Amino acid sequence: MPGPQDHLAEQGRVPDQSRLREADAPRETRVRSDDLQARLERLPANHPSSPFRDDGTRKPPPPDLSGCELPHPDDPDSPADPDLSAADQARTNPDGSWDWKGYHLTPEQNRAADRGLAHCREAEGRDAEGNYGDHGLTPAMHRIEAQLDHGHLAEDTEKFALKEPDRFKEKLARLIERFPGTDPNELAASIPDGIRYTIIYDIDHYTESVGADHARLTETGSERVETKPSWDSDQYKGVNSQWREPSEGVRFEVQFHTQDSWEAKQRTHVAYSKIQDQRTSVNEVERLYAYQRQVSTEVRVPPGALEIQPFKKEW
Repeated sequence: MPGPQDHLAEQGRVPDQSRLREADAPRETRVRSDDLQARLERLPANHPSSPFRDDGTRKPPPPDLSGCELPHPDDPDSPADPDLSAADQARTNPDGSWDWKGYHLTPEQNRAADRGLAHCREAEGRDAEGNYGDHGLTPAMHRIEAQLDHGHLAEDTEKFALKEPDRFKEKLARLIERFPGTDPNELAASIPDGIRYTIIYDIDHYTESVGADHARLTETGSERVETKPSWDSDQYKGVNSQWREPSEGVRFEVQFHTQDSWEAKQRTHVAYSKIQDQRTSVNEVERLYAYQRQVSTEVRVPPGALEIQPFKKEW
């Protein structure tokens, strides 16, 4: 976990785009990772997820953002902040630029964010009226949930599956500050939690359930990008994983919790948001980290959870 001196160095990681195959599709028709890579290679050069630039040259590997983000999810609530003046609330300006809490996106950067959000909405699966059919990540996650004997998706999954637009743009603005000169479309595509889910398991079945659901996600055609267990952390306990869905390579996040660790995360999400806020003093950040440590000590560690292995795909 970053220390107080790092709280201004902000965040990212790595997404792409589209639709999950049905979880009960025959195994031989499921998308393999090499098939997914071939699809990405065939995307038009101007597609945000294409590995090639417009001139046909291959893009460099995405920036390694794994050390830039705390393992907590962002506060899913509305970005309206009563402590800010009206002028400092999130806003899109007449010229198409965007501002919030001292962060700024130019018109083109803001359009890149909007394109990234549109890819996430398409991949997540709801239509313009907010209804779901068979395709998309959220219906696929519910099919996985139906197979669980000792777990369930977090309440209000549909409400929080898509990252709130201003939170997404805030994260993009941080990445642009941290990686100046990088194509904003690439950075927008690298945000891992534009789509996110949480599964909560019974504590006595947690460890084997995490492994089983990794397998279920792989069987849908999604490619595992990263698994970050943090049950040994003094700030946050759980497992965060990142995946790439099979149609166009949009990334999404799945968190694995017990009821204890989920409730601890809920208790500390305001503290986490303040730690992220560049206006928060170092002394206050130290106090908030101490609070997170206190809450974390109350979380029971499931049997075997400390043996869950990290994973990161080599690009």
